[in-house]
Amino acid sequence: MLTGAVMGRKPRVEFKGAIYHVIKRGNNREYIFQEREDKECLLRYIEYAKEDGGFNLLGYVIMDNHYHLMIQTTNKPLQKIMQTINNRYSKDYNKRHNRSDHVFGGRYKGILVQDDKYLFSLLRYIHNNPVRAKICQNISQYKWSSDHYYRKDTNGLVSIDKILNMFSDDRKIALEEYARFMDGNELMISQNAYYEYEAVDMIGSLDGEDEPTLNLEYEDNTLDGILRRMAANEEDFHRIKAGSRQRSLKAYKISYVKAAVEHGYTYKEIGKNIGVTAEAVNRIVQ
Repeated sequence: MLTGAVMGRKPRVEFKGAIYHVIKRGNNREYIFQEREDKECLLRYIEYAKEDGGFNLLGYVIMDNHYHLMIQTTNKPLQKIMQTINNRYSKDYNKRHNRSDHVFGGRYKGILVQDDKYLFSLLRYIHNNPVRAKICQNISQYKWSSDHYYRKDTNGLVSIDKILNMFSDDRKIALEEYARFMDGNELMISQNAYYEYEAVDMIGSLDGEDEPTLNLEYEDNTLDGILRRMAANEEDFHRIKAGSRQRSLKAYKISYVKAAVEHGYTYKEIGKNIGVTAEAVNRIVQ
């Protein structure tokens, strides 16, 4: 190891099947997707790169000066995928706008999603960008995101099955819960900390390492930890875990389910932890 030298950027963790939250901005935050044609052009090159093999697209949003992708790699490393998309778009953009400047600024941000339980909150964070920017009032009103693929139950450019199946095996229930979840306004996980915070390269833990402590609401956000906080006492905790149907436990179960959903757990995971089905969890929420 060299001593006294300035440390470079850490190598990105990459492996087949990895899921990343990718963020890429215009040079000096310029509005490089301001026109309809610009956004359509980027989608064409994303589709081209996807058809060339190497990844599944789980979600996206295109804003006027940046974009977000949720990518699951398959046969190609993330770097090759992003090179294809960004290089082709840059050449096309400069040609169409009769310019020769840098289109994108610096290296793209690629955050590894190490734990699937964060996929729900990450997808909502991505889809919610135009709402936070006050471009529209509701996620479903914005045309340039993957939200409409999910609401219309349409596979194509976006692979929707992985996330919808995490809501429920029953597609009707999954679509209802997707819409309810996207249209909700409850705070899930500290968004700045987990999605665009400069020092974060990974969402979730890797090989048993601790997650970064970045403004989490509670220290113990396991399903049992959430249940313990919602139950009145340890005895009620064990009763719920054992599948008790006592009426007095209903309010605790409802609070547990809602809190677990807010922390990104799937209906399957929530139900399994207390001995009920995903459909039963759905009924509890309703």
